[in-house]
Amino acid sequence: MRRTLLYSTLLLALALVVPPSAAQTEVTIEPSKDNSLFESMAGNVSNGVGVYLFAGTTARGSEIRRAVLHFDVAGEVPVGATIDSVKLSMMMTKTISGNHDATLHRLTADWGEGNSDAPGEEGAGGTAATGDVTWLHTFFDTGTWTNPGGDFDATASGTASVGSVGSYTWGSSAGMVADVQAWLDDAANNFGWILVGNEAISGTAKRYDSREGTNPPQLQIFYSLSTAVDDLNDLPSAVSLLSSYPNPFSQSSVVEYAVSDGRVVTLDVYDTLGRRVTTLADGFHGPGTYQARFDADDLPAGVYFYRIESGDYSRYRQVVLIR
Repeated sequence: MRRTLLYSTLLLALALVVPPSAAQTEVTIEPSKDNSLFESMAGNVSNGVGVYLFAGTTARGSEIRRAVLHFDVAGEVPVGATIDSVKLSMMMTKTISGNHDATLHRLTADWGEGNSDAPGEEGAGGTAATGDVTWLHTFFDTGTWTNPGGDFDATASGTASVGSVGSYTWGSSAGMVADVQAWLDDAANNFGWILVGNEAISGTAKRYDSREGTNPPQLQIFYSLSTAVDDLNDLPSAVSLLSSYPNPFSQSSVVEYAVSDGRVVTLDVYDTLGRRVTTLADGFHGPGTYQARFDADDLPAGVYFYRIESGDYSRYRQVVLIR
């Protein structure tokens, strides 16, 4: 699990460390569909076009509510882009409880938004319409969840503490960045997120504006596109950063680099905050292949980056330290 978490930070770490040699763009999108799951053994309750979403438990009966949201990332972000950071903002409009964590989880099955419209304050839901997601159904009533209440990754992609009425933000987190990048790279498996509130006690339900509401959810995405500067890193150069091994490593790792003519070369190691950890080489190098050892006995586990520089040329490679 630890190794999986470390790998999941790679995309976010690259955005924090690599200098701006790529064109970064921001886009803000609203859900292409959203809905709520209302705990119901009959599985016939939904709120497809309602103006509210719900997450948490009801005060009476401790019935669970979960919100589902889908964003058309591939329709708004160019193919081949690198996702640098993401933030989800939602307006919470009603609650009877204090601060509770609300977690985003990546859904693993597709689901629908039909034309159901819950009456009144919408907290009890309405009669499910064709194509609606329900507690039991992915699409009412032709498809079902493997697990009632939704099929989703147990590991939270993002967390926010939600208290009184107001706007709340999830992210940017490594998990959310990884999710959005995956949705861009493989749109067919973009099923969105499920928002899960505190389900351990009664009366924790929070009400949020839906995409049909006054203040719909918004997903803010910062992404980068390759530029000519990036392309130079893939062309033959007088200096080459070759490889590092082992990777991942637990104590020390060896990085190889090559120099084709006489020149001054600097090889540094950085952490994910862009801080230089150590310098492995700094000085004049004749033609040849070199090795440098990165000893990390006194460093915490995480992602680190080798950076080689000579004149106007620089190149990065990442390495993962595990314990």
